[in-house]
Amino acid sequence: MGKRDRLQALSTGWARRTLSAGRMAASLGKAAVKGAIATVTDDDALALGEMLTERMDEMKGLTMKIGQMVSYLDGAVPEGTARVLRKLQRGGRPLETDVVISIVERAFGLPISEIFESFEPEPLAAASIGQVHGARLSGTDVAVKVQYPEIAKTIEVDLSNASRIGLLAALGTSVSSSDVLGELRERFREECDYEREAANTELFRALFADDPRVAIPRTFAERTRANVLTTARMSGQSLYDFAATATQAQRDRAGEIVFAFAFRSIFQHGAFNGDPHPGNYLFNADGPVVFLDFGCVRFFDARFLEAWKALARCVLDGRRRDFADVVLPTGIVGSDRFDFDAHWELMQYLYRPFLTPGFRYDQAYVVESLDLLKWKNPNLRYTAMPAQWLFANRLQWGMNSILAILGATGDWGGILRRAVESPIALAPKPGSERRD
Repeated sequence: MGKRDRLQALSTGWARRTLSAGRMAASLGKAAVKGAIATVTDDDALALGEMLTERMDEMKGLTMKIGQMVSYLDGAVPEGTARVLRKLQRGGRPLETDVVISIVERAFGLPISEIFESFEPEPLAAASIGQVHGARLSGTDVAVKVQYPEIAKTIEVDLSNASRIGLLAALGTSVSSSDVLGELRERFREECDYEREAANTELFRALFADDPRVAIPRTFAERTRANVLTTARMSGQSLYDFAATATQAQRDRAGEIVFAFAFRSIFQHGAFNGDPHPGNYLFNADGPVVFLDFGCVRFFDARFLEAWKALARCVLDGRRRDFADVVLPTGIVGSDRFDFDAHWELMQYLYRPFLTPGFRYDQAYVVESLDLLKWKNPNLRYTAMPAQWLFANRLQWGMNSILAILGATGDWGGILRRAVESPIALAPKPGSERRD
């Protein structure tokens, strides 16, 4: 078998141009969770990464999002493949400049010279839904995110395809595909609305205005539309550059900021930025962590938060006798065959960072976490997945992987407990009133 044939076999057909976006996304996700391509030669891993990156970058939408996720999940694919797939975090196949300018001019009904003082033709980043350009507005350096034409329709088609071929397995769950896909569809529809993203961004800026360790770019409403978002341009290093050059103390500090931001958002304000991938952070050695991209935000109701807090307290306190009573209100028990002893053991592993003083996140922990949640989980067939848990569970995959890349140590249990014990003050969801 020639090298090309070996790569096609390894990719299980995902990278062939005849495949739909939904089929490629699902196949890649399934293989990543199974670790089906974890043992290949270094040369083949690199070549496979190039093949997948080219195809997924071309297809954008849900396919590219899956590729981005796999690129930073430790152990999901060979390191060489993941390293190449990381190109998808910033993109590599941008729209032509005249197309971008046309989109912006149509959005505002003005020539580009009247919209911005200057506009950089080369994008700063090109991702799954849109690409970002530098510009000047009223003497301020800004970042302008321009949405790809018809991307909302592309994602709808991707999700429709995924519903037929089992994207559910790619996400490591075993519940009704209609429930999961309904949740994904709602989140992605919101993510394609940049005016909503601007409102989410301003909301989080207000929520964390008292924390000097957190920086969130201001938005410019007068230069924002449903498909164009303008924010202040922020400075900082990428995750990988920062992890390679920062001291251990600086990486620990950054990790604690990322961790505290996530759990304060959830347990105090009932809101979670549901896209924790490396491209959405900028790091400064002794300054704030910059949090970007609030398009995919999940809001939680007070009842869900109280159930989650009760579960967290029970595990943190080691109260095995109370475990079943606090698990049931979370809604994850999907059968009378659910094994509470097995779930307690699983929670001991998932909470190990919080129960172990000075715990250091690393690749081995993240890889084993994925394995335990999926292939070694005796409750997999008996677990339900209420909609609110779907994006909350990305903490186990996304944020843990970020912390592992940093190799961060910290008082994770203390930070989590402070968040759990904080009073709930639900953040207002943009466009609606929070009555829960």
